[in-house]
Amino acid sequence: MLVKLEMSQQMNMLRQSGCNARYRAFRLRAPGPQRHVVAMSLPDNAVPLPYPAAPEIQAKLFSCTRSTVTVDNSSHPRYTVITVKAPDTPGLVRVLSWVLNGMSVRVQHGTLASEGPEGGARDTLWVTDFRGRKLRDSSAASLGSRLEDFLVVCGGEEAGEGEGRQEWQCGSIEVSNRLHPDMTQVIIRGEPSAHKPGFLLELASALTGVGAVIVAGGIQGGPDAPCPEAAVAEPGYDFSAGRYFKFLLKGPTGGQMDADRVASLLFVLRLLQGRGTMPTVAPNMQALLKLDSLA
Repeated sequence: MLVKLEMSQQMNMLRQSGCNARYRAFRLRAPGPQRHVVAMSLPDNAVPLPYPAAPEIQAKLFSCTRSTVTVDNSSHPRYTVITVKAPDTPGLVRVLSWVLNGMSVRVQHGTLASEGPEGGARDTLWVTDFRGRKLRDSSAASLGSRLEDFLVVCGGEEAGEGEGRQEWQCGSIEVSNRLHPDMTQVIIRGEPSAHKPGFLLELASALTGVGAVIVAGGIQGGPDAPCPEAAVAEPGYDFSAGRYFKFLLKGPTGGQMDADRVASLLFVLRLLQGRGTMPTVAPNMQALLKLDSLA
């Protein structure tokens, strides 16, 4: 029962669609010996995704590509060497770390390099198991296959598509450059846990990390706001989801945040909410395999 509950939560997170922002997002493929592919009409060269995807993602499956993963278990006496060639997109190292951690693999050394927009990223990792031991040949082969399964990259908005945009929405997050001539408005509805302390600190840290300066704003934690300035939530907002945050920001240059910086902000905020393109907790691979074998 515990395994089924854990996997239900994991698969629900895997099914969440990405955000409409100017960056490319990694889409995860469910592991396991049996593949359950969603029936849909796709071009011949499409890469199928075995979980429900938003229509805008389905329409772009023709642009999905696999990364190339090479696992060398013979050249070094102490480490298994992994080389990954992938499109140079945000989140590559995070996806790698997520899969490696889920398979009980630790990165002891690594080099991360970019060969430019056309060449993509080339990352080399020297890894062991959690006990510091070199991987067995069978485990190394399985690791390479599993990494390729997860590193399926689907195209998002192409460069230049987001330049003229003034508003972005990503789940409970809204960003607008339309409402104020020299400031960016950000609204965050709710929190990962309405009773977990520290989200405001994480939120402020994220804003600072992307170079944003809070000029004004309001935080409302219930319908009984103590003053009009704090009553920022729209009528009917459900405060059981957590507080309502509204900020007016300026970017590093003193004006509005540009499309690239907004995309970075959305990406980080979704991670804080636990609703990014993948869970923040690595999967229990044995549980995934058991669940898939029962399906």
